[in-house]
Amino acid sequence: MTSALPADNVEYLKDAPPRVFDVHVHYPWRRDVAGPVPAARQVEMLAYTCSRLNIRKVALLGRPDEESWHATLEAWRALPELIIPLAQVMLDEHDADRVARLHDRGFRGLKITMPRQNYDAEVYYPVYGQAEALGMPILFHTGIRGGPIDYLLFPPRDALTGEHVSREHEELSRGTTQGAARMQPIFLDTIAMAFPRLRIIGAHLGYGLYDSAAAVARWRRNVSFDISGGKVVRGHILDRRMIYREVRPHKLLFGSDCDVAHMSREVTAWMDAFDAIGMSAEDQDKIFYRNGAAIFGFQ
Repeated sequence: MTSALPADNVEYLKDAPPRVFDVHVHYPWRRDVAGPVPAARQVEMLAYTCSRLNIRKVALLGRPDEESWHATLEAWRALPELIIPLAQVMLDEHDADRVARLHDRGFRGLKITMPRQNYDAEVYYPVYGQAEALGMPILFHTGIRGGPIDYLLFPPRDALTGEHVSREHEELSRGTTQGAARMQPIFLDTIAMAFPRLRIIGAHLGYGLYDSAAAVARWRRNVSFDISGGKVVRGHILDRRMIYREVRPHKLLFGSDCDVAHMSREVTAWMDAFDAIGMSAEDQDKIFYRNGAAIFGFQ
């Protein structure tokens, strides 16, 4: 496996922007998605896909366990020009000292989701303060989290089927307090004011809570949002004509949040959407590359 990206003049797909910074790529893939594909092979597939789509940088989100953190750092060492390693941490399990140790190992940012208290609970402040001090951007999940069944687009044929498909997922969440109410984009407003030098990214433009997300982005210098979330989030943003009316391009970031098989779909769909609303090449470059590069210190 090569440790370098292809040269800048590599031929890329015609339906790809000149350059892309993908701020939202989970790694390793879930077993139900990746099947038996080993981590090293996943890295090769990611490198090839990125070279074909002109994705120059990837914020790779290591899942919250030692095995995944190790695999993410190995991917970074194999492709240091492409990958920026981020460690997913659990606010109720990992403290500020753990954040410092992760930074010492090579992680350059954090991914946070599913807290037991609201994101802006003061008990989490030491983690945010450590990340601010170390210059580690934090990507927060915001809004509703997906489940095993989309009851709008793909409802089950009957109630028994729905219960069967959902049972395992529901049992894992039984008795928890980790729903979307804890992950509202409005909580990023509190964090942004308490830690003004912390670079904050809210995922999915607050899926389902877009008004709050856009309002926070409007007034907080250090808060941006990625537009990952696939067809659902894209449709909401476009149907509501949010870009320019509610949130400017310099506050938005491209994130695929999908496996490599679907990255091209996300890149092309957003290119088509931006062209359809008459977005300039300069503003497209902000969303596809420049904003992410600035947050992670590459521009």
